[in-house]
Amino acid sequence: MANVKLGTKAVGSIVKIKVNGASKDFIVVQQGNPNTSTYDSSCNGTWLLMKDIYTTSTFGNNNSYKDSSIHTYLNGTFYNLIDSNIRAAIKQVKIPYQNGTGSGGSLATGSNGLSAKVFLLSGYEVGWTTSDNSSFPKDGVRLAYFGNSSGGNSKRIAYNGSSAAIWWLRSPYTNDDNNVWFVNTDGSGYNYWYSNSYGVRPAFILPPTLVVSDDGTVSVNTAPTVSTDGAALGRKNAAFAWKYTVRDADGDTLTVTEKLDGKTTKTRTGVASGTAMTFEQTASAAGFQKILNGNHTITVEVSDGKETVSTSATFTKAVHAASVTLAEPLAVEGDITVAVLQVTGSIPDDAKFKAEVTNNALDSSPVWQDATTEVKKGVNIVFENKTATNGAAFNFRVSVERGESGEGGYIEAVSGAFQ
Repeated sequence: MANVKLGTKAVGSIVKIKVNGASKDFIVVQQGNPNTSTYDSSCNGTWLLMKDIYTTSTFGNNNSYKDSSIHTYLNGTFYNLIDSNIRAAIKQVKIPYQNGTGSGGSLATGSNGLSAKVFLLSGYEVGWTTSDNSSFPKDGVRLAYFGNSSGGNSKRIAYNGSSAAIWWLRSPYTNDDNNVWFVNTDGSGYNYWYSNSYGVRPAFILPPTLVVSDDGTVSVNTAPTVSTDGAALGRKNAAFAWKYTVRDADGDTLTVTEKLDGKTTKTRTGVASGTAMTFEQTASAAGFQKILNGNHTITVEVSDGKETVSTSATFTKAVHAASVTLAEPLAVEGDITVAVLQVTGSIPDDAKFKAEVTNNALDSSPVWQDATTEVKKGVNIVFENKTATNGAAFNFRVSVERGESGEGGYIEAVSGAFQ
């Protein structure tokens, strides 16, 4: 299973984030903005709620969430306990809330919402409405994870250790300045004085582009990049160097995979960021010869272990003839009287194929003997030339040209022996 984007995790999934050095489970309770009429655009992201209770606390000096000690704690002490990389990624959002106390405040939504990074959920967000109790403020809408009314009780139950426990919501009881809504041990809703000490389940919103590993751990990662020589490479009749450079802003070592027409041709591991590379298959004559004429796509995939990016280029191979010879003849003492030569590859039947050999390759005018028939039959070649002014030296030259069928081919290897 590969790493995935946080935004692709299903609602109800569990992900892991370190708080004060310890991994904590968080529930994905919403993907995206719950309601654009009620929530500011900053609330568009992946909503996470700590699976169980982190600590217990009183609410504040009255039931105004904006002025509460719990709001201060969440955006100060608790916020600073979150893993530094995740902490830096948490979105600054504006959440709908009762601005002021329950009886003396007014509802604030959208861009007028309360600025926060970490917050408590509201009664409406966990599935209750004024239909359940007229003293709920309309400070949000139901998040995707939660059910409606009492039918959603099971989704609201949270634990402090091994026991289900009460946990605070941010919603004040709108009939007075003292009572605050909370979730009871059975998932039902109730309200009581702000001075009581109940459980705290922090919530926050992360960018959906963050990465989740196989074990659920959320991490901040910058995807690697690839810069290239271009994408439309045109017609090619000889080996060519398509150069590219791989980079990773996080400094991760990279795995680079080269593909030709979807098939892997080369994989490199442990590649450092900033390394300049050349696509191997097309860079050498031997590799280029194996590519048939026609349209082709070369692709480079780069992975930092968390994310994979790719880039591609296209070219058209248009080679109608090929020839192979030794760059340096093979010199020996004594005479060369017989040889055998094998040509392997893909050579169409109607191709114009020719094989020649010489046993005096160091002379100013070597004698080239046609060995086409012998090579095709796989039999010995007996040299007719008996003279080698500069000493005996062997070489061959093999040429192939496309026939009338237009079918392409390639020379993979030339091998043989002589004596």
